[in-house]
Amino acid sequence: MGQATPFQTEAWTEYGLGVVIILGRIFARWKIVGIKNWQGDDWFSIVSLMFWTAELAMLEVIGQHGTNIGLSDEQRLALTPKEIENLVIGSKSLLAGWTCYVTLIWSLKACMLFFYNRLTLGLVQQKLVKLNAVMCLCTYIAVILTIFLHCRPLHKHWQVTPDPGANCTADYVNYIVIAVTNVLTDAILVTIPVPLLAKVRLTLRRKLIIGVLLCGGIFVMCATLLRCILSLQSIDSINTSTIWAIRETFVAIIAVNAPCIKPLFSSSVWLGSSRDPSSKNAQRYGAGGSYSLSIFGKSKPNPLESNASKLGDQGSDEFILRENGASTYVHDVRAGRGRQTDEEAGKFADGGIQVTTMYEVKRGAPSGQW
Repeated sequence: MGQATPFQTEAWTEYGLGVVIILGRIFARWKIVGIKNWQGDDWFSIVSLMFWTAELAMLEVIGQHGTNIGLSDEQRLALTPKEIENLVIGSKSLLAGWTCYVTLIWSLKACMLFFYNRLTLGLVQQKLVKLNAVMCLCTYIAVILTIFLHCRPLHKHWQVTPDPGANCTADYVNYIVIAVTNVLTDAILVTIPVPLLAKVRLTLRRKLIIGVLLCGGIFVMCATLLRCILSLQSIDSINTSTIWAIRETFVAIIAVNAPCIKPLFSSSVWLGSSRDPSSKNAQRYGAGGSYSLSIFGKSKPNPLESNASKLGDQGSDEFILRENGASTYVHDVRAGRGRQTDEEAGKFADGGIQVTTMYEVKRGAPSGQW
């Protein structure tokens, strides 16, 4: 094997860093909530690791064998059977690489959707999360169908001679469809945490830091647009499109996993902490995400206690606090935390994130009161 090219060196460096980031997230979630309390985003992080590895493997095969992109008729006629065989292998790997790349990107979107679903539990923003989940599923199917059906018959994707045409080799439509659907769904994802950040009781500096962690989709959108534009400008250069695919997915891996890795570098429960003694009681209150956003939400006054009890049995972070004959519904979205003392006082001693809207339902009262 010859010396690695600059593209290969960068790709494998980013791959190694991406693996470390994903494994760091897995370790953080294991340490904070335990595998038994893992949520959908934790399992999708493993899926993303698998397709991250598969994407790099396909791109390595492409680099070793080449593809049928950018060859003139004279070059195609001059190819030996062995060279044609290599180009067929590389072109098939390119098709597989497209599939791995798209599945990885949409798996990372699924991670964020599960994350935000817990973060917005009981809030109006949860409807937007569910809407985006449906959109992500539909756009993923649409993109996969585009990859496999825009060039028919299928074997033209890896046909070397005669020239199958630019539609089957350059894949213009893939870049455009992926960019549009990717940016659209990411833009909706970015809007979800903004209303929450506007209400939290934190300094501007901390809001900005958390905003960067929760709104990482902005960086992903920039990487997506750059990849689309630069790849279309150099449509006959497979190196340009493949290295930008790696860069885009690497940025996405950082953006998606950073909020869950943050607890490893902090002793506070700002975004979750494994040092909280009450975390041992995580199963009692359920396992939320590895974030420390507490939300005191509104519940229906009837039947308040039975509904909250059922939700608690299902492993959510909802529980009832009783005081002086009144029932107070508390909606707590955190990494399996159950501290009541500070929350009953309406504050966090450590300055963690807190959005409060508390309703008390007193016996004999016709409706909820502040």
